[in-house]
Amino acid sequence: MRVDPAGAGTDAPPFSVEHGGLVVNIAVQRYAFASVDRLPAGDGIIIASLDLRSSVTAESVETLGGEQLEFLQAFVRRLVPAKDSLLLVTESDVPPGAGLGGSGALGVAVVAAIDRAYGRVRSALETAAIANEIERKDLGYPGGDQDSYGAALGGINKLEYVKGGGMIPHRIDITEDLRLTLEHSALLIYTSEAHVSGNIHQDIRESYALENSPTIDAMTHLREAARKMALALEAGELAGFVSAMNESCTNLYRLHPSCDCEGHRRCLRELGDLILGGKTCGAGGGGFLLVYAKPGRRRECIVEAERMGALVWPVNIDFAGVRSWSTEPTPSEEVKRYRQG
Repeated sequence: MRVDPAGAGTDAPPFSVEHGGLVVNIAVQRYAFASVDRLPAGDGIIIASLDLRSSVTAESVETLGGEQLEFLQAFVRRLVPAKDSLLLVTESDVPPGAGLGGSGALGVAVVAAIDRAYGRVRSALETAAIANEIERKDLGYPGGDQDSYGAALGGINKLEYVKGGGMIPHRIDITEDLRLTLEHSALLIYTSEAHVSGNIHQDIRESYALENSPTIDAMTHLREAARKMALALEAGELAGFVSAMNESCTNLYRLHPSCDCEGHRRCLRELGDLILGGKTCGAGGGGFLLVYAKPGRRRECIVEAERMGALVWPVNIDFAGVRSWSTEPTPSEEVKRYRQG
């Protein structure tokens, strides 16, 4: 998964194409998983989501259809030969609507797992690109592509969206001292208010097209906040990191009313004396908050957030990005269980 402390929203068209965008995101040690078994010819297609406790079966790739698990079906239709039989099983470390780029990470995991099963080799950039293409073009879901690239590349990245189209990734290397300080003082807080990012992205696009809309101005400020954050991280300036994060939060809420979240505002107010700042993750409207605790106040921040009923996770950075490995085949009785739903 990823957190996006600055610039989120500027990775999505039309702004990214018409004006150019910039996002800073950080891959964290919360994961989406996908496993693939190639089955004997004629066994058909089985797709199962352990998170949703749902499954879909079909005689072949060509007969897949319907809205159930349509996200996973789209990846199978694109990446699996028409006559092949296959079992795809997915699960995730984060709840739905977390704002941590869960669908992007899941798409990357599915591409990597299917590629592994078929002996295909793609770079992390290529894996992110095909995952995002399936989500945006095949499925028609609105949004940007920072989630896919954050999941695939790992580490801390500055993603530069070029006016006219295209993206250039830049790895931000930080000192060990800065990494450990960030991991110690940054916290992820979930207030149990999920969001639906696709709906929010559609709201933003509609607002973007309005005359005198504040959305373009907010996106311009978001892009500038990402530029400041990248420079601050490269220089090892934590004050600049926090300032840019706070600026991003303010302008995220300015994108559209649906990006705002009173539950998050309340949480930030309650934690006010304990933190230097915070930002809603992802498109907004709910999900996780990223906060940065004041020196010496981390434990108090955790206790206070839990007192409010929130779930609190540490921020541990993942520098490896997408990985795949081989293991024993799924036992036949398990395959049968998945087939039966």
